[in-house]
Amino acid sequence: MIESKNRIEWIDSLRVAAILAVITIHISSPIVKDMFDKNMTYWWIGNVLDSAVRFGVPLFLMISGALLLSRKYDLKDFYTKRIIRVLLPFLFYMIVYWIFRWSNLSPEAQSRTFNETVQWAAALFLKEGISPHFWFVYLILFLYIFTPMVGAFVRKLKPEMIVFLLAAWVLIGSISQGFPVNMYTWAGADVFKKLYIYLLYMGYMVLGYYFYNIFYVSKNIRLTAAVLYLITVVVSALVVYFTSHTKGKLDLAFYSYLNLNTIIQTAAVFISMKHTKIRNKHIQKVTFLISDYSYGIYLIHVLVLGVLFNRGISWTMAHPLISLPVLLVLTLLVSMMIIFIIRKIPFGKWISG
Repeated sequence: MIESKNRIEWIDSLRVAAILAVITIHISSPIVKDMFDKNMTYWWIGNVLDSAVRFGVPLFLMISGALLLSRKYDLKDFYTKRIIRVLLPFLFYMIVYWIFRWSNLSPEAQSRTFNETVQWAAALFLKEGISPHFWFVYLILFLYIFTPMVGAFVRKLKPEMIVFLLAAWVLIGSISQGFPVNMYTWAGADVFKKLYIYLLYMGYMVLGYYFYNIFYVSKNIRLTAAVLYLITVVVSALVVYFTSHTKGKLDLAFYSYLNLNTIIQTAAVFISMKHTKIRNKHIQKVTFLISDYSYGIYLIHVLVLGVLFNRGISWTMAHPLISLPVLLVLTLLVSMMIIFIIRKIPFGKWISG
């Protein structure tokens, strides 16, 4: 999902923010799920942190929309590049996660014959898409099918029509976010509902196109966006707490990516970082490297977390204010090291992500 030529520095910064947000969600969500009504101090740390990084996945979509919807493509060239840059690494990591999930089964549960293994692998795919975080890759591959056509459509629209289109998307998304859809499974009637929800996520790509090409960012607007971001964090954290407290059980519905609060948060992050520059050359290099590895990091980091968690390296190893930053940095570094090694082997650059 990286465009290697004619890189845009602030787009690299957005990718870094997005991948760090995604990892943060996956290391802090266990606190939110496990500590409610047990240790509320720890729970609030996880809740505020989770509320602060809801923009992770949607920001990736806005970046894709900004870059891909802005250009006219030869269809063969467009789909060939998506296959090489997105699908090939994904197929590789699908196999890796199948092996990882099988190896973590108890000896009694591990299949022994080829047919049993195939049946187990198919069942795992249908049940949870192999690994729950793969849902985003299925989503983006689906959206890529329509990207050239959507791009041709929005480029013909006047700015006010795009605003109207986005307003309609927000309304439809708000209505639809309550649909009982399991985004991780491919079994049952949920598949058709899921494809409908997938189409709604195209709104984030159009939003990215609009803010990239049309929306002017001044100093005051950037400041306003930063304030709006902070407000969305507070709103999310408080709503999740009060709805959970009222129901007497954890309710994370407000974390939804199609929630208006999340849409505003994602747009605020995009606007805040648009046209920003990094002066320090060392930070520039690190930003470029993480951005270049971001897709691979997304694909591999859940496996890294799985290995770390199995060895007792999780948020429980210290106070969350200490353990979470350590776990974030460790997951990022290990993921990048694995990708670096894969890229050094023959043909590794095609599958590393």
